[in-house]
Amino acid sequence: MNFAYNEVINRYHWSEKDWNNLVKLWNRESGWNASVVNKRSGACGIPQALPCSKMKSRGSDYKTNCYTQINWGLGYIASRYGNPSKAWQHSQKKGWY
Repeated sequence: MNFAYNEVINRYHWSEKDWNNLVKLWNRESGWNASVVNKRSGACGIPQALPCSKMKSRGSDYKTNCYTQINWGLGYIASRYGNPSKAWQHSQKKGWY
């Protein structure tokens, strides 16, 4: 989680609140388990990418490497929601992000 925290704060320049919301989001999605796969949807990894192969854009080791998954997941959140707090709000309303 240190890697993720450093990325949130130093690379994306998001706030501590964003970090806390990312922790809540990914705790609920995957428990920060890089090898978890949702049996219903097929979403996988820490950020629960759907399809899982989306994360291939950040590395061929996307199925097992937590750094690759975190890198992809933070980029996804940045491009789709702007920050983890907005992703968390969406997830609270819709049950997914």
